[in-house]
Amino acid sequence: MSRIQNSLRNIMFGAVNRIVSILFPFIVRTIFIRFLGEEYLGLNSLYSSILQVLNLADLGFASAIVASMYKPIAEGNTDKVCALMNLYRKLYKMIGSIILIIGLFLTPFIDRLISGESPSDVNIYLLWLLYLCNTVVSYLFFAYKVSLINAHQRNDITEKIGAACKIIISILQVVIVAAFKNMYLYVLLTVINSVIYNLWCSVECDKRYPQYKCRGELDKNTKQKITKNVVALAIQKIGNTLSVSLDSIVISAFLGLTTVAIYGNYYYIVSAIATFVNLIYSSVTASIGNSIATETPEKNLSDFRKFFFLNTWIIGWCCVCFVCLFQDFMIVWMGEKLLFGMSIVVMLVMRFYFEQIRKVVLTYKDAAGMWWADKWKPLVGCLVNLILNIILVKSIGVAGVMLSTIISYTLIELPWETKVLFKIYFKQSPKNYYFDMVTISVSMLIAGVATYYVCSFINLGHIANIITKLIVCIIAPNILFMILNIRNKNYYVAVRFVKGIIGRYIWKRS
Repeated sequence: MSRIQNSLRNIMFGAVNRIVSILFPFIVRTIFIRFLGEEYLGLNSLYSSILQVLNLADLGFASAIVASMYKPIAEGNTDKVCALMNLYRKLYKMIGSIILIIGLFLTPFIDRLISGESPSDVNIYLLWLLYLCNTVVSYLFFAYKVSLINAHQRNDITEKIGAACKIIISILQVVIVAAFKNMYLYVLLTVINSVIYNLWCSVECDKRYPQYKCRGELDKNTKQKITKNVVALAIQKIGNTLSVSLDSIVISAFLGLTTVAIYGNYYYIVSAIATFVNLIYSSVTASIGNSIATETPEKNLSDFRKFFFLNTWIIGWCCVCFVCLFQDFMIVWMGEKLLFGMSIVVMLVMRFYFEQIRKVVLTYKDAAGMWWADKWKPLVGCLVNLILNIILVKSIGVAGVMLSTIISYTLIELPWETKVLFKIYFKQSPKNYYFDMVTISVSMLIAGVATYYVCSFINLGHIANIITKLIVCIIAPNILFMILNIRNKNYYVAVRFVKGIIGRYIWKRS
């Protein structure tokens, strides 16, 4: 099966899982805040953010080993794949143990990360231990086999399993929260979901790839290469994870659980859309890795510019929809009392844009295993973000948290990673890439401002507003964007590419 077919299959089933992973938690979150309140939701967001930091114990082993599997799988080198699995299993058991020990050590200090009062009928320490258990079991129950499936470009298998588990557990969580208002049972169901998912993936892996067993040892050169990649990924993961997770922790420590809950509601919607974008890249990373291993840098650069144009178009359009629809949607969903001002919404959208516009560069870097060259980038970016977070949150609140991340992305991380990819792999200046970025972004900004201006005249009631503005957002910015890019050669290349996929792989199957 071709790289494009593998990618399309992964995207299709991934999209189903993302819809399930957005829709059902959305329902659960709505029921959660209706029956338990925003302080409970804030506690949930805080613990999730802390555990994201604890997951740093992974330190990039998964990415490094999966990248190491591409070549031996393509060459049919079963012994090497088995040795990689053996190493991966040992590392994951060690990682799970480390997370458990650190989590237990943090337990007495959990209350210090909460500003103001916590829910009186909840033991925050017992609840923390349940969240910790959910993270640990993912490492101890066959999680390494998920990576073997993904390395074979069969993300669709894990996506289908994930969707099925999410549907069942979410329904049970809704019943538990609505009927019993019990947060302990709610979290316990999450633990059960993690166990079932990993066991199910393990069974599927054994059935489809029985030739792979955890046995054998890697040669010295492979171990050295993996070790080098792991060190680089460890530094990068520390920076990346802290940049994202510390936002909720800083807001909790300085502004309280209610503000964390409001921020979590907005960020939930943004991250839900981001999962669809990230789905595309997680689905094509293995295919891009194969292309990098078999095609010339010139061919891959042509593909890169095409993907970047499409990515910027999609991301820009998402931003226009956010700005035009966010407030009406949040009022209908959560009510006016859990609403941020429009200035914070704009900041949140800008953060989303500058985070997502980097995805093409990061995907090519990951597929090429280029982690060592810019290993310090996320750590420096995280340090700048953290310092600015603490300074600005005191003066301008949540907006300061958003602004800190935007500054870190635009002035440190984006130019650093771009320089590395173009200098080491493409072996040319990134000036044409920056020119494309500016021109495409400006054209989408013009289209977005015009669309927002039109939407500002729509005042039909919040639900009617959402429907009417959505129709405007689907039509207006895309037409304007196409008109503004009519002379951009990347536009025609990207459109031909999409038409080719539709004609060759979609209509042909219908």
